Amino acid sequence: MAEPGRRDRAPWWWGGGAVLALAAGGFAIGTANATVYSPEAQVQDYLDALAAGEGGTAMSLASSGAEAGLPAGTATSLLQGEALQTGMAALGELTVTRGTDAPDGRSTEVSVGYAVDGRQHSTTFSVEKAGRDWLFFDRWRMAAVPAQTVQVAPVNLPTEAASGPVTAAVNGVQAPLASAGSPGGTDGEGGTDGEDGGGARTGQGFAVLPPLVVDATFESTYLAADPARLVVEQAVPAEPAEPAVLELAMQYTDAVSGEVNRQLEAYLTGCTEQKVLQPAGCPMGYDTVNRIPPDTIEWSVTGDLQATVVPLPAEGEDATVMDPVEAHADLTLQEIDLVTGERLPVEHRDPFTLEADLDVTAETVTLTPRVP
Repeated sequence: MAEPGRRDRAPWWWGGGAVLALAAGGFAIGTANATVYSPEAQVQDYLDALAAGEGGTAMSLASSGAEAGLPAGTATSLLQGEALQTGMAALGELTVTRGTDAPDGRSTEVSVGYAVDGRQHSTTFSVEKAGRDWLFFDRWRMAAVPAQTVQVAPVNLPTEAASGPVTAAVNGVQAPLASAGSPGGTDGEGGTDGEDGGGARTGQGFAVLPPLVVDATFESTYLAADPARLVVEQAVPAEPAEPAVLELAMQYTDAVSGEVNRQLEAYLTGCTEQKVLQPAGCPMGYDTVNRIPPDTIEWSVTGDLQATVVPLPAEGEDATVMDPVEAHADLTLQEIDLVTGERLPVEHRDPFTLEADLDVTAETVTLTPRVP
């Protein structure tokens, strides 16, 4: 027969254990809902996928479509791999913070903070409640984050350069900005048409998911651009969504001046080597009615023969690329008088101003002197 005291204590211990178990279970559920099943966790998973270069996973988490709403030919190289990882690494340390819940509790905002070049930025995502798992655990999903377009656009690109391949480094990965035979820049990898080439080129569009840093540089033998950077921080851009533009301001490299002067020297040398009174395609000449023995003709050119290359002009202006060269041609020869047959030594100086046009592409320079 059970003792009265023991009969009284057993229900108390069992009831107390049940209360503790319920409390512990409630604490565990609350902890899981605040961490593993939280809105912040959904955004963190999305950010982790971007940081790993797994754009497909990120788009799945954010209900994004790589092609949805983007112009035809938009490149997707910034949605995956090394280019995506580089853009995420430039954001530095990320902080994920839950914001204000909607009044009905069905959605909330999650803010991601980061600093780029010492300036603070933030991207805010909307996260929606999608039901519960196992009756207790909240299920959240990110509201759709559309892929956006960043256009990397070469500014002041010479027309002759725009007609050939132009390849820039975008987040460390080489990407075509223009291609031969396509003045608008469309190629097999995708491009965005410009209106008439040259400065009017709109550039190559790249699909991106926020947040992301897009860095672009361009360097070739004769054309280059300083590095340019753009931070994509809006999760849902305003409608209608216009592409963000990252401009690469083109300029001549120092090699252009050296090549221009090399070609100028070769051109003038070709003029002085002609033993004629009117060298073909040249800015000098001499007229006489007397007979001239060709072997007595000696041309030379003196003066300031260093050409000055004018920097690339503002968009839409004529590309005058070389200042006029002021020089003079010296001629020595012998004239034979047609009446007396006397040989007369002659020294002649012919001042001239040489102007020239210049075609510059990424890897070629062509000097074309203007002569009558």
